[in-house]
Amino acid sequence: MTSEPQRQPTLSCSACKDRKRKCDRGLPKCILCARRGLVCEYPSRRRRELSQLHNPSQPYPSPQPSTATSTFAAQTPSSNTAPPTSEFPPVFYLDNLVFQRSLVPKPSLISPIPRSVISVIGDASNWSSIATEYFMTVHTWMPIVSRKRFFENVPTPSATPGSLRSDYALLILCMELSMWIPGEQNPRTRAYLAAKTFYLDLEIQGIASIQVLQALILIALYETGHAIFPSAAVSVEACVRYGQALGINWEAKYPEKKPFAWVDREEQNRVWWAVFMLECVSRVGYPRNPPLVESPSPDVHLPSDTSAWDKGIMPPKNLTILQPRSNQDLGPFATMAEATRLLSRVLEHVSAKEVDERLHNEEALIFDRALRALESVVEFEGDYNRLSIMNQTTLCSISLIILHEAHASKQNDTSEYFRTVHHTKHVTDTVSKSREEFTRSLTDVAPIHSCIREASPFITTLLYQATIANLRLDQETGSEESSKALQIMKETLRLFDNRWKASCAYLKILEAREVSAM
Repeated sequence: MTSEPQRQPTLSCSACKDRKRKCDRGLPKCILCARRGLVCEYPSRRRRELSQLHNPSQPYPSPQPSTATSTFAAQTPSSNTAPPTSEFPPVFYLDNLVFQRSLVPKPSLISPIPRSVISVIGDASNWSSIATEYFMTVHTWMPIVSRKRFFENVPTPSATPGSLRSDYALLILCMELSMWIPGEQNPRTRAYLAAKTFYLDLEIQGIASIQVLQALILIALYETGHAIFPSAAVSVEACVRYGQALGINWEAKYPEKKPFAWVDREEQNRVWWAVFMLECVSRVGYPRNPPLVESPSPDVHLPSDTSAWDKGIMPPKNLTILQPRSNQDLGPFATMAEATRLLSRVLEHVSAKEVDERLHNEEALIFDRALRALESVVEFEGDYNRLSIMNQTTLCSISLIILHEAHASKQNDTSEYFRTVHHTKHVTDTVSKSREEFTRSLTDVAPIHSCIREASPFITTLLYQATIANLRLDQETGSEESSKALQIMKETLRLFDNRWKASCAYLKILEAREVSAM
């Protein structure tokens, strides 16, 4: 009597579906999962649950602690038998002075990793491939994870199973999440839910490390880029509080003992600069007064050269904000940091009430000169690669457009100047030329699609600010030139919707602005 053959699955496995890869539906594993060491699961009784999870028409709130177990039934045995315990010392928050003077042990960084996380990140061979791709893409515009320390601490394929620290597992998961291309899919995916739930698990267990904060920054960037609100706003604020708890903020009252190695000190500084960037960009559309993160003081160190940091090469000197320097001294991330500092000042400037008009206009001209000088530094340093320059100049361009728009839309002594030099014209011309190259030659399709794929989520904020400036000009003049510029920016936002879903959200907001003539 022969055994009944296994019935071939009718649907792709979960791993292939998440990655939008063609699945051969092999048993017991498909070829992709077998090659990459992933957990290969085919929908069966959970088909209805998963279909609801990926249905864009269904509202999908941020995960709650009470739903974590029911959403991911395949948890590790320990997480099913008992609720997670916490070793985090309450004295840290209840009486921090006592904590500073005592030797209170910190929680272990080893805890069970849920199968929902393992199904996304796979085994050790896959961890390396995820990280390698991450350092080639996201790391180019948000270099906050030490490549040197990452590969020193993440186990190799030959390592003992289960030796991966839980905070690094979360970081790897968020690396994968940050590189995900949505296409037509809803960004509230299984991987996103797994990341949010796992972060909450580690928080409940009292696990605190810079790797958890780095993962949270990537989550906040993902939510901001895909307009997942209010989760994005909550995550940004959580980044601020988490960094303060770690003592890596610039004005820390009780800073953590500085790491012995320069690589680790530099990593902490970069992480807090990233938190400052996130909070500052969030204030463009949702002003806060006072801000959650104060602008850095003149003695704060700027990030060093990223390529040298990745190799563990310490620079001869650490530059501060106001320290005299040449163009060659500033690296790409340092120029982004300086642009963020100026953006924070510009946001304070345009929101100021009851000011002396003459002094206010003089301050605007000072900011204008500083931002233009910084932009020239970026162009000097760039290798004339459109992608790298685009991501470096994004924050600088946002600052210029906000500053110019605030003064060009008024009637005062500097209005005519700011109308003439309005940075929106430069951004629109650059976008227009890129679109012309796209339509003229097929050889330019790959670079432009690569630009969209590897762009930071801050790009959507820049495009929107340029679009609303063009909308104001079109409403005031009604000229053919202004109408064409407005249409170009709208179409560009639609293109970037393939990478960051916030573009579509901005387009809907533009419709409201046009209807209400704002």
